[in-house]
Amino acid sequence: MVKDEVTAIRDATAGLCEPLHDCFAWASQHQRVKLPELDSPSYGWARTHLMRALAHHRLSRSALGSWTLSGNHRRNGELWLTDGNYRTRLLHGYRDDHVPAPGPNHQRRVYYSNRRLVEVRQEPLIGPVDSKLLILWRIDQDQAPLFRVVRPVGPWRFGATANVDLDFPLLATADDLLGLRFEPQDEGLELQLPREEKNDVDGAGGFAW
Repeated sequence: MVKDEVTAIRDATAGLCEPLHDCFAWASQHQRVKLPELDSPSYGWARTHLMRALAHHRLSRSALGSWTLSGNHRRNGELWLTDGNYRTRLLHGYRDDHVPAPGPNHQRRVYYSNRRLVEVRQEPLIGPVDSKLLILWRIDQDQAPLFRVVRPVGPWRFGATANVDLDFPLLATADDLLGLRFEPQDEGLELQLPREEKNDVDGAGGFAW
């Protein structure tokens, strides 16, 4: 069932809650203390690259449970994690609803092309076709890291609506994330926090926590 597959993704990524929040909070604080001159809006690109480098350094020395760093960080600072079943790439998002488009790169477009959960509901959600995730990170105005787990199901153009069938926040602790429940809705497969957790702001349908 789709609900079981979504739960499997939630349970797997729960192991990253504390490590990612700790590492990115440390990286943000380290940057502000050691290189406060980069706080200018003009250097947002530099902060993004520096944050990835510092987070990679911290993660390489952290207990990640079943997860390990993967990929080639020397290639423009890319940041990948895997637990043997799922792969996830960490990308910077500049607002809560932003999902970076794959662009024209063939390998990235292939990575974005999971089959939709409704198409694999009778099969295990493990394997190279259906296990590719994105974790989107940003630093809020209070210098706190925020994360979302997104499952892309095909490429889209820059500026267009993201083509995903799963989108949920990676909360600060595994207990917080594992304590959430969701119910399927008819409109789609997007995962959303309940109304009271969103300050009573309406959202699209899908899987609702």
